[in-house]
Amino acid sequence: MTNKIRLGLIGVGKWGMNYVKTIENIEEAELKIIACKDKKNKSHLTSNYKVIDNWHEITQSKEIDGIIIATPPETHFEIASEAINNRKPIVIEKPLALNLKNANSILSVALEKQVSVKVNHIYLYHPSYRFLKKHISDRFNFNSIYSLAGNWGPFRTDVSPLWDWAPHDIAMCLDFMKEIPLEVDAKLTKEIFDPNKSMLNICINLRFSNNKYAELNFGNIMETKKRVFKIIYDNKSYIFDPFNFKFIQQEINFKLKEIKPIKSINSYSFFDSPLKVLIDDFIKVIKKSKFDIYDLKLGKEVIKLIEIVESKLDKK
Repeated sequence: MTNKIRLGLIGVGKWGMNYVKTIENIEEAELKIIACKDKKNKSHLTSNYKVIDNWHEITQSKEIDGIIIATPPETHFEIASEAINNRKPIVIEKPLALNLKNANSILSVALEKQVSVKVNHIYLYHPSYRFLKKHISDRFNFNSIYSLAGNWGPFRTDVSPLWDWAPHDIAMCLDFMKEIPLEVDAKLTKEIFDPNKSMLNICINLRFSNNKYAELNFGNIMETKKRVFKIIYDNKSYIFDPFNFKFIQQEINFKLKEIKPIKSINSYSFFDSPLKVLIDDFIKVIKKSKFDIYDLKLGKEVIKLIEIVESKLDKK
């Protein structure tokens, strides 16, 4: 292994380009190979990178230390399975898979091969969320969680807004709670009928032990882009709202107070992008030869809950 961690990127759409730009500014990493469907339209990349149209070359390459999978969700299972079987640590975009069977299969192979897998539930890597989770002294005494997330779009034909928006909310909720809900319920809160695309908003209610509960609201027919994650106590709340506030907000009597950390958190800058934090963590895992599948186990539980929600909505 060279001094720099040699990464391969499979998929170079919008999120793939975010990975390219992020890795360019990380000294410990080198983007060695990029795989995409149509390399003819990637002239802006070919001058700086080796660009190929066969992703198998990356999963089988001896020159690659880790792989980033930024392809459409329906391709995740095949690519991730081959990468793990070739003992390549991976970062994979959310959702991990489009059904629980495939998610369980990826987890089983990762356990068998002892290969690390990180799932890009990107807000888990946001410095403000990490501060909220680790540095709020009374974080275990809260009553409930409330989330609101969505935008006008995206409108897809292949997956519903449930698969676009819910993974982030559910991942943060399960990560913060550190347990699986005892009960799950869900309902549509708004729907626009269109035979060619899915347009809807959804509310999920989760009940946990000790009478704690979560209400998660999300969808693709909201007027503006939203991402609010609120931890509610008897007399106050803590709010993670990265689109409107740089720091965590404490709310008391409807008044907001900004909570600014004094020092950096866990050796990364509070002003790093979440994607940089993710890639930095991935590099550390590879360098130390750690076996890290926390994200993978969490991602599997996210898929399990989404399937339960789908079944609840189908019955209503």
